[in-house]
Amino acid sequence: MIKVIKAEDIHANELKHIIDVRSRDEYFQEHIPQSLNIPLDELPNYLNTLRQMESIIVSCRSGQRANQACLQLEQLQLNNLQLLEGGLNGWKSSQRETVSLKKGFSIMQQVQMIVGVMVLTGILYPPLWFLGLIAGMGMLVAGLTNTCMMARILGNMPWNKGVQTESCSIVF
Repeated sequence: MIKVIKAEDIHANELKHIIDVRSRDEYFQEHIPQSLNIPLDELPNYLNTLRQMESIIVSCRSGQRANQACLQLEQLQLNNLQLLEGGLNGWKSSQRETVSLKKGFSIMQQVQMIVGVMVLTGILYPPLWFLGLIAGMGMLVAGLTNTCMMARILGNMPWNKGVQTESCSIVF
């Protein structure tokens, strides 16, 4: 059984045990100080590192992905797990400090805005009807493959530089 821990019960010396399972872009937007970023889909790659940790507090934005991560890690025989109640949102509602490395819109927000503009343009200006079709097909492929080509392209844009860097990777 996974223990749930409240933000106010986490002491300063335990911050280095917090694993944030959100995407690197979300982590760069805002995160808990000293937390480590291991995106949910990369957890198996860090299994040896995680096994060496005396305790692990798993966090995300609201707690949903962190719960998925705990279940996944529990199946991989890790039993030193705790789930941060409410994730980053719970942390902030407890008036705890956060770190922001990047201002502006996340890459996924940028994707959503671009797709919205494409669909609206296709509807409001019929000669460009195909823009809505392209946007819809792109979202379908992204959903089926769990990869978003537009997000990858946006990640390489000058205003998003730094989001894809490995500077937030775990270093022990």
